[in-house]
Amino acid sequence: MSRVLRGIHLYFSNVIVYGGGLWTLEKIHFYQQFMSNQAWDALWGLFLIYTILSPLYYMMNVQSFSTNKAFYVVGYCTKSIKGIFSRKIYPLIHQEKVAILFMAVKFFFLPLMVQFFISNWNVISRQGFSWTYPFFLTLIFAIDTFVFGVGYSIEMKSLKNVVKSVEPTIFGWVVTLLCYPPFNGIVGQYIPWGANDYASFGSMELTIIARIGIIVLFLVYLAATFSLGFKASNLTNRGIVTKGPYAYIRHPAYISKNLVWWITLIPVMNWYFFWGMSFWSILYFFRAMTEERHLLMDPDYKEYCKKVKFRFIPGFF
Repeated sequence: MSRVLRGIHLYFSNVIVYGGGLWTLEKIHFYQQFMSNQAWDALWGLFLIYTILSPLYYMMNVQSFSTNKAFYVVGYCTKSIKGIFSRKIYPLIHQEKVAILFMAVKFFFLPLMVQFFISNWNVISRQGFSWTYPFFLTLIFAIDTFVFGVGYSIEMKSLKNVVKSVEPTIFGWVVTLLCYPPFNGIVGQYIPWGANDYASFGSMELTIIARIGIIVLFLVYLAATFSLGFKASNLTNRGIVTKGPYAYIRHPAYISKNLVWWITLIPVMNWYFFWGMSFWSILYFFRAMTEERHLLMDPDYKEYCKKVKFRFIPGFF
């Protein structure tokens, strides 16, 4: 197959998968309700830009066959259709399995990140810069979701963020998805939450101290996101990150976020909220454990664990 034909093959594989995926998402009730018109415009705008600009890239980078997830998805669908007529079952090869699972990750999380980013950015745009707690909190969330949105959007060898593997267990997927809409909302109807980033602690002094601590913890969370960079995405191994907060503990984002929740729960703490927050913290603990079990299939992660021995608190846990 010539370079041109390879490029055309890659291009149309991606256009079909991404265009078809967006069209399908628009038919799903949750996304219809959750996504704003701005978010849909952003997703379709990105798809249009990709459609216009990507042909030259694929013509010049035929090696993308080896890592291009849409190519493997289309290839497996083609084999499956062929198998129906020939009454032959074609086994799912490793690259096809990884591609299908990552496309599921991409199509679930990318719209959420786009919507979260736009919502936070709209708040910042309306209010403008200010030296206030709400501003910095919203800015942190906007930056975080932007980085993850880019991570879910782009996969390139030159960026060293090619997906090596995707979480292989149902349990790993369940404990992760339960932390995001719409599933966290469904669970939240039965499991109490109580945490509030804008909680008041009884006096101005205590509230200021608590909010400074919250911002510091969220900055650790954001530093973890920056450390991931283009590798930022859930349920995937895109190469082991050992810099930033990850040089000290293996799950800095999870522990910092959970500590914020427990701090903001203090003003309304009772047994009802205590057991509710315990559920969510245990859920994140299992996220960490399933991630480690997945990543331990990578020799680089085994070496990383030897150097960074603590999961959540340096020198303790």
